Amino acid sequence: MDIKHITAFSEDLPEIERLYKMAFPPNERKPLKAIIEDATGVSDTIAFYDKNVFCGFAILLNYKDISHIIYFAIEDDMRDEGYGSQALKKIAEFKKGKRIIVDIEMEKETAPNNEQRKIRRKFYSRNGYKDTEVVYDWCGDTYEILCNNGKFTEDDFEHFWKGVRKKNKILEEY
Repeated sequence: MDIKHITAFSEDLPEIERLYKMAFPPNERKPLKAIIEDATGVSDTIAFYDKNVFCGFAILLNYKDISHIIYFAIEDDMRDEGYGSQALKKIAEFKKGKRIIVDIEMEKETAPNNEQRKIRRKFYSRNGYKDTEVVYDWCGDTYEILCNNGKFTEDDFEHFWKGVRKKNKILEEY
């Protein structure tokens, strides 16, 4: 698997926009163009390829020694074939030495997508992500943070977002 850094001028941007709209509900989507055009160095958008075939993408926010995967999607017809795990390994290589965090919806028996939430948790656990006990509410749901390559605390979470928002005013609405 190969990765490519995506900019506002990347020819693959339409593929990312299509998958972004398909994979994330409208209430969780932020203006993709503003994230990709970030000139502050806070965000990275990367796409994953298998022999030049687009597999998916990730958007990360970065502050100090933390990279937060805020969006991560693999093409539907490529799921359950190891592409997601390969992509997470590529992210770890790309962000070598950084703590990588991801947020997932907390499991909740009454949630209509609770089975998907359980599968997502197992996927990240299989790929080395550990519980942090950091929990927060966003867009009407409760999320928990998982971390790869170290520990992550409530204070880390608060400092991360304070630093991201200070560096990039566009991301203040997160």
